[in-house]
Amino acid sequence: MTFSIVVPVYNAERYLAACAASVTAQTEPDWELILVDDGSAGECARLCDGLADTDERIRALHKENGGPLLARLSGIAEAKGDYVLFLDADDALRPACLRTLRDAVVRHGSPDMLIYSFDYEDPDGAVTPAPKLFSGERAFSGEEKRALYEQFLAGTLLNNVWTKAVKRAVFSREAPDYAPFASLRCAEDRLLSMVWTSNAASVVYLPERLYRYRRFPGSVTRQYSPEAVKRFNSAVLYPTELDFTRRWGMPREAELRLQAGYVGQAIYALDRFYRNASSRAEREKLAAYPWETFVPEACVGTYRSNPYLNDAQIQMFSMMLAKDAKGLERHFTHKRIEKRLRELKKSFSLHKRERRPENGKAHRTVHQ
Repeated sequence: MTFSIVVPVYNAERYLAACAASVTAQTEPDWELILVDDGSAGECARLCDGLADTDERIRALHKENGGPLLARLSGIAEAKGDYVLFLDADDALRPACLRTLRDAVVRHGSPDMLIYSFDYEDPDGAVTPAPKLFSGERAFSGEEKRALYEQFLAGTLLNNVWTKAVKRAVFSREAPDYAPFASLRCAEDRLLSMVWTSNAASVVYLPERLYRYRRFPGSVTRQYSPEAVKRFNSAVLYPTELDFTRRWGMPREAELRLQAGYVGQAIYALDRFYRNASSRAEREKLAAYPWETFVPEACVGTYRSNPYLNDAQIQMFSMMLAKDAKGLERHFTHKRIEKRLRELKKSFSLHKRERRPENGKAHRTVHQ
């Protein structure tokens, strides 16, 4: 068997059938689909079993809830394919995904890993292409893999496990103890991606968009709670990430770039929750949150001098560390005013364009 597709499933009955249909519609028939029910409630577990009954290539596994990291590892342990892919239960594969991957495997002599591009799909059905990691198809091995390690420091596009097909042999190579990371609900795929990229002797990047990622803006940031904010905290990963950069022979600046990334993640989490806060009380709780726990301990005393943070980020994080509720309120009030002014300016510009000149005079707009 060539491909195993692992899908962690948790209360995803709304999209799961469409997700599975994107696999059964593949133009390449040599695959198995492993649905890992991660302790779902209600109909979702039964839906997994029902889908398995429709096609002998679909299997349903059931386990106690443990989060996406453990669900994916359970699926990997059961996989029989030469390559393992990862698909989220509310996403979809393009019909030619597996055929494109098979052709690339033959073309490049069975590399350890293939990485491919993807599209975003918004709730209204609009599709937006994600930025590509590289301009064209590329193969990496040995020192050439430095370009991939740089991508981990530069952004988040390489984090996703669902843009990778990994040879099953890679999973049996060196890996950290995953137990301390089992509770992660943010960046667990970054951990796996770093491990697999490090262990892969040969990697191929394909620019084709083979995956459809559905995004739901603000779905987890509509209401403040300490537990909801905690979901964005991945600081436990820092020692492992730092170890990888040293193992990869990255320069000293890599540590500063990692630390800057954690500051950026803390600011991002505050911003998302603050903008959706329903009351002043929620905003005050956000201001009082221990944001210093979002960054490595080494970063707290040195973030002001970090060259990968700009003045605005330093100022914002300073207010967060100081729990400056008034300063944060002024900042976000100013942002709201700026946004409203931009909207008014845009509206005014559109109105001016509607008043087309005729013989040196402007039309009078008549409203019915």
